[in-house]
Formats: sequence, C-alpha cells, structure tokens
Amino acid sequence: MTDAPPPADTDTRDWTFVIDSGCEECGYGPHDPATTTKRIQALPPRWAAVLQREDAAVRPREGTWSPLEYACHSRDLVGALGERIAAMLESRNPTFADYDGEAEAVRGEFWAADPARVAREIDEATAASAAVIARVSDGDWERTGQRGDGFTFTVASLCRYLVHDLEHHLHDVDG
Repeated sequence: MTDAPPPADTDTRDWTFVIDSGCEECGYGPHDPATTTKRIQALPPRWAAVLQREDAAVRPREGTWSPLEYACHSRDLVGALGERIAAMLESRNPTFADYDGEAEAVRGEFWAADPARVAREIDEATAASAAVIARVSDGDWERTGQRGDGFTFTVASLCRYLVHDLEHHLHDVDG
C-alpha cells in the first residue's frame, strides 16, 4: 500500500438541500431530471482534461483532496447513480447501503490511482448510468428509494442530488 496522505477534512453537511434549493457555492440550480443523461455525459471530457494536468495527484492544501481523488470519488458516484436508479426501477422502495466517501478513498487508495485509467472508468461508468437513466419512463420519476439514514429519494431527486455532487466536484478542481 502506498503511504496515504493525511485524511481530507470530512464534510458532515447533509447536502440534500441542493435538491430543491440549489448550491450557491458551485452555482448548481435544480435541473429537470429528464436532462440528467445530457448533464452527466458532459462530465467525462472535463474530467479527462483535469486528469491530464501535471499536478492532478497533488493536494492543493492539507485536508483537501487532489483532483485525482475527486475524480475517483466522482467515478464512484456516477456509478452509484446508475446502480441506485436501477434498484429503484426494479424493486419497490429499496434501501441503499451507506456510502462513506472518505473510507472508500482510503480503501481504494484514490491518491495512487492512474489518472488515465480513472478517466476511462469515468467514461465507462457514465455510459452505464446513462443507459439506466434511458430506461426511466414518465411514470418512474417518483419511484422511491431510501438512504441508510431513512432519507427518501425519488428517481428525480436522486438525479438532482447526484448531478449536483458530480458538477460540484468539478467546480472544486476548477474543471
């Protein structure tokens, strides 16, 4: 195992407020969930450009992830978007496993990942999630699923929540 950098500062805010209110920090405004595929398909080229930077693996300051770590996290989130929507389409009100991004970063050694490989994985995860979202019909947007803490998402609100997260992380790295 490569020596891990010091842990990133943990953000304990419940970001579900962005579903309805948007995010002043990054400029996200709640979007029409039917545009989710278009929005996520715009992300891989931006991540590829970020990951080509010479300093992509360098943390800008202690306690803040590097662009590479944010990219790995975003790869996982875009995959989770498709997996969770698929679960919501295939079963009634599924419960999603808790996701600890910081623990996953340590487990997956995000700081030591190959940037070119991560760029490909973002592209692949985005394509897979876009295919799932393409299965959503007009009557599916209000289907529900629950986070481990009991917060209930609809397909529409989950799209808003995770698209914000993905776009926000590009904002974090000036991508």
